Amino acid sequence: MRADQNLFELSELFEQIFSITPSPLLMLGEDGTLLGASDEGRGGHKEIGESLRERAAHYVSLLRGTVPWLVPQVVDSVRTLASGAVVYEQIHVRRTSWGACLAIVDQTDLRRLQIVDAQSARLAALGFMVAGVCHEVTNPLTSLHSIVQILRSEKPLGQELLDKGLDNIAVNVKRILDISRRLVKFSRFGDEPHVRFAADDAIKEALSVLQHDGSLRDIELSHRADPSAEVFGNTGQVREIFLNLFVNAVQAMDGRGQLSIATRRAGRMLEVLVDDTGPGVRADAIARIFEPFFTTKASMHGTGLGLAISNEIAHEHGGSIELRHSSAHGASFCVTLPTQPP
Repeated sequence: MRADQNLFELSELFEQIFSITPSPLLMLGEDGTLLGASDEGRGGHKEIGESLRERAAHYVSLLRGTVPWLVPQVVDSVRTLASGAVVYEQIHVRRTSWGACLAIVDQTDLRRLQIVDAQSARLAALGFMVAGVCHEVTNPLTSLHSIVQILRSEKPLGQELLDKGLDNIAVNVKRILDISRRLVKFSRFGDEPHVRFAADDAIKEALSVLQHDGSLRDIELSHRADPSAEVFGNTGQVREIFLNLFVNAVQAMDGRGQLSIATRRAGRMLEVLVDDTGPGVRADAIARIFEPFFTTKASMHGTGLGLAISNEIAHEHGGSIELRHSSAHGASFCVTLPTQPP
């Protein structure tokens, strides 16, 4: 760019660019100075109540690099308007002779379509689960009905029988509640924004839940973390993946054994290996372990929804869960999740 080119000439150039470009644009100098915004010229694009100039700091804060506004890149932005509406955008950064141009591409409609498609798929899967729900709930309800009839028929009612009856009722009610809660989690599809975060933080939070309830008291735990490994997704949902896997492993080992977790990067994906020293997965059950309500555990030790929920969440994130190895000495699962936006 010529040294004697002044701001007026730049403004004229910007006006020409703004008039032919459909997306909102921000022009930055090499030092990060805001030189122009398309909603200030003839091109339009002004958002009610907030100008591009006012949003510039937000967009620049999301960029990566030592001098971020001079690094060609594409990053995601999520903003909440005063009305409460959520706006999803992509910021495309390109170098120019005067510094850089930031193009803001609205992705809100596309995001909504993706959410609708995912929700439709989830509801379709939920429909197939209804028959399984009926079967699963029938067992504890039958037990509840039987014990109530027994308690009613005993005259006088002894304290020992009453205590056993109440224990039986409490156990079966808890099982029904567990099934209900799991179904709610399976059917819910959140619109929470996806962000980058340390995968090992989600793993530690999931382990903390088990440590608090004493599930890891007799478990020898090994966690090989990678501080630089990040995942792109919803923090709570990813934590749910790991919590379900860890609970599954602890229950498979009957609360005693070794649980090993290792995080590693694999190109644009992240892999988390979860190994246990339980009895492994039976050969005839391997093909069904991710089916809703399928479980090899005793009736009071699982709903058969944990792995199904984790598998659905992983797929929604663009990842997967697979059983890598199984033998009489244990099972090894691998969770694969993206490190970058799709």
